[in-house]
Amino acid sequence: MQYNRKNMSPLNNFTPFDEGVHQAKIVKIKTGKSSKQNDMFEFHLEGNNGEKDRKYLTFGLDWSDANLQRILASIEDNNQTIASLDYGYNQETLGFLTNKRVFIKVVKRTGTYIDKNGIEQPQKGTEIDNFLTKEEYNELGGNVQQRSNDPFAGSSTMDISDDELPF
Repeated sequence: MQYNRKNMSPLNNFTPFDEGVHQAKIVKIKTGKSSKQNDMFEFHLEGNNGEKDRKYLTFGLDWSDANLQRILASIEDNNQTIASLDYGYNQETLGFLTNKRVFIKVVKRTGTYIDKNGIEQPQKGTEIDNFLTKEEYNELGGNVQQRSNDPFAGSSTMDISDDELPF
């Protein structure tokens, strides 16, 4: 390879999701521990237009099972069969969830953080707020098709006789 500054990789090599609802695919899941040392799945999600983000599922909390049920409902609502497994923090669950399609809600980040200089800064960008059922996805504006006033757009037909043409 020859050096060419123009071929340098971008600083951020991913496109974040825009605020709103999206269809996405769970492309990878990493296992790990939360800050309180609970077992955790780190979901890597990718949108239809190459957007990427992460969402975490922590196990051992009061709401962990309900959150996992929500993810499974989102998968089922994407016309994918739910396998009969003992779902939890295990390899079977991880394997099943990988490469499944889901509905997600993305919101603007709120709050602040402390930068490397010790200065408090407002959060920027977006984050995945939750997994959605198909009903929630549709209620929040998913699957809305754009309407056009252009008579030549879409699948509408026009009846024009050759006799009506000016030439």
